[in-house]
Amino acid sequence: MRTVILLSGLLLLGLSRGLQAQEVPLIEARLDSVVITAHFEPTPLHEAVQPVRVISARRIQLQGASHLQALLYQVPQLGVMQHQVLGGAPEMQGLGPQHVAVLVDGVPVTGRIDGRLDMAQMLLSNVARVEIVEGPSSVFYGSHALGGVINLITRSGRQWPEGPSVALRSYAESVGSWDNSLDLRYRRGSFWAGLQIGRHAFDGYLGGDDVTRAADWPERRQRFLLPAVGWEGRRGRLTYSAQFFDETLTEQGEPDAEGFAQDNEYRSRRIRHTLTYSHWWAGRYLHLTGSWSHYDRRIVPFVVQTQTGSRTRQTEAIDTTVYRQGFVRGHYLHHLGATGLQLFGGGEVWIEQIEGARIASGSRQLGTYALFGGLLYRTGAVQVRPAFRYAFNDEGQALLTPALNVRVDLGKAHTWRLTLAQGFRAPSLKERYLDYWMTIGPSTYHITGTPDLKPEVSWHIGLRYDYRRVLGSVRLELETAAFLNNVRDLIALSPLVQNEQGIWTRHYENVQRYRTRGGTFTLRLRHRGLHFWATVAPLWRYVELSESYPEAPRYELTTDLLGGVEVQLPGQVQGLLLYHYGGSRTVYYTVRDRATGQTLLQQAAVPDYHLLDLALQRAFWRQRLWLTAGVRNVLDVTNLGQTVWDTRRAHQRNLFLYGRTAYVQLRLMLGGRQQ
Repeated sequence: MRTVILLSGLLLLGLSRGLQAQEVPLIEARLDSVVITAHFEPTPLHEAVQPVRVISARRIQLQGASHLQALLYQVPQLGVMQHQVLGGAPEMQGLGPQHVAVLVDGVPVTGRIDGRLDMAQMLLSNVARVEIVEGPSSVFYGSHALGGVINLITRSGRQWPEGPSVALRSYAESVGSWDNSLDLRYRRGSFWAGLQIGRHAFDGYLGGDDVTRAADWPERRQRFLLPAVGWEGRRGRLTYSAQFFDETLTEQGEPDAEGFAQDNEYRSRRIRHTLTYSHWWAGRYLHLTGSWSHYDRRIVPFVVQTQTGSRTRQTEAIDTTVYRQGFVRGHYLHHLGATGLQLFGGGEVWIEQIEGARIASGSRQLGTYALFGGLLYRTGAVQVRPAFRYAFNDEGQALLTPALNVRVDLGKAHTWRLTLAQGFRAPSLKERYLDYWMTIGPSTYHITGTPDLKPEVSWHIGLRYDYRRVLGSVRLELETAAFLNNVRDLIALSPLVQNEQGIWTRHYENVQRYRTRGGTFTLRLRHRGLHFWATVAPLWRYVELSESYPEAPRYELTTDLLGGVEVQLPGQVQGLLLYHYGGSRTVYYTVRDRATGQTLLQQAAVPDYHLLDLALQRAFWRQRLWLTAGVRNVLDVTNLGQTVWDTRRAHQRNLFLYGRTAYVQLRLMLGGRQQ
C-alpha cells in the first residue's frame, strides 16, 4: 500500500507540471551510440551496416529491470517462452530458444537446460546496454546464433569518476520481490577496479485458490559477486571481469492425504572469468578474448511433512549436471586508407564439457574450431560486407557459413539494408549423448541421444527500409522490415515407440524443415522531451502438420502490437508508458484415438492479451539520488497458457503473470571527483 501511495504522489507531481520545453536526452539509445554486436569494430549506431537494436542503461533503470527477462517483452519479434522451473527463454522471429545466442561481452553463456537459458539468471546490475540482432549471426558467433543474438555489454570503468566511489541500489515489488546491491568503484587515471555484490529474493506466488503450496512462480533466491579491473594506455586496453552467482529455486508440491509433500530444490551455480585485450592504431583494430565458464545444476528432492514442517532430504535421488566451457577468440581489422575497403579475419576455439548421470559414460567433451573473415567496401552511399565462417569439430563435422550485408543510403532521409545469411546450430552434447531412464507407474521410458546428428542449417533473407524527416520541431522516423527463415534438419525427439521388452523409447533425430516469415512496421515521433512509437509485428509460423493433414493451414498468423511514450518532465522527472498486445494464436497438434487407433488432428486456441506498464523516475541531490516508481501489468492480466503435445514437440505460449504489481527503486551514488 505504501508503494502505491508513493507512486500516486510521483505521478501527480510529474503530470501537474507539463512537458519540459528544453531539449533533454531521452532514455532510449541515442543515434550516436556505439554498437559492437555483429560488427568487427565498435561502430556508431547510425552507420551500422547490419541493424542492431539497443536497450540503454537508462531504459533498464527506468523499467526497474534486474534481469534480462523483464526487458524482452517490449522487443518486436522477440517473445519469451516461460516455464515455472526452467524460467523464461527468448524466441526470436518465431525460432525457439535453442536458436538464440545469449552472450556477455561477446562470450557465449553456458548452461542450457533442454536448449534454453533462464533469462532470470542473466543479471543487468552491471550492464551498460543490451544489443539485439535479429536473424542469423552464425558468421560472427557460431552455433545457436541461427535465429539471432542478445549481447549484454557490461559497464567499463573508463566512465567512472576519478577516485573512490560507491553506488547502491535497492528495489522492492509488491508481489514479494526485492533486490539489494552494493557497487564499490575506484579509478585513477587509466586504471580502474570495481566490486559489486548483491542479492535477489522472490517469495513465490501461488496464483490459485485451490492450492496451498504449489506455486505458479516458485520461491527464488540469488546471490552474486562481480569483480572487475582494467587498464587503458597507448598500447591498448586490458580488462578482467568475473561472475560468481548462485541460485536456489524451491518447487513445492501439494500434500497427499497423509500430509506428505514432495519438494524439489534446484540449485544453480555460475562462475565465469573473462580476460579481454583490444588495441586501435593507424587504421587497425585488434581484439582478443579468453574466457572460462562453469555451470552446475543440482536437483535436490525433499519429503516434507506439512503438518510438522519436517524435511527429509532424499540424498540417493540427487541429480547433478555440470557444464564447463573454455572459449578463446581473436580478430583483426585493417582499414586500407582512402580506398574505402576494410579487411577482417579471425579465429575461435570453443571447448565444451558436460558431466552427469544422464550422460552416456558420465562425461563428454567436444571441441569446435573456426576461422572467419571478410571485407567491408564503402563507395559513396553503398556499403557491401561479404563474410564467411568455416567451422569444424572433434567429431569430424565441418561447415562453411556465408553471409552478405548491403546498406544503401539515398540522401539523409532514406536507408535500405539487405541481409542474406546462412545460420547453423550444432547438436548439443546432450542431444548427442543423453542416456536417461525414467519409470512412471508401470511404464519405463528410455530417452537417448544420437551421436551422428547433423547440424541444423537455415537460410535467412531480411530487408529493412528506414525513412527520416524533420517537420518543424518534430522528427519523424519510419522503419519497415521483412524477413524469411527456412530451417532444415531440425533436431527433435522422435515419437514414443515400445520395444520388444515393453520399454517406451525416444531418441533425438533430424526432422523436416521449419519456416517462419514476418515483418515489423514502426512509427516514431520525437518532439523535444517527448518520444512516441508504435509497432505492428505480424509473424507467420509454418504448420508442420500441414504436410500430413490437408485440412491444416500451411502457416499460422500471430500479430503483435507494441507502443510506448517516453517523456521528460520538469524537475528532472522522466516518465515511461509501455504497451504490448499479443495476438491470439491457433495451435495444431495430434491425438491418438484409442478406440480406432487413428491419429487425429486437433487444434487449440491461445487467447490474446494486453500488457501495460507505467514508470516515473526523478533525480535528487544533483543527480546523486534517483527514485523510480512504477506499476507493472496495469490491466491486471493473470496467467495465460496453452500447452499441447504432438508426437515430436510441445507447442506452447505460456505467459505466467501474477496480476498488477507496484515497485519502487532507489539508486544512490557517492564519492568520486568529476573532471
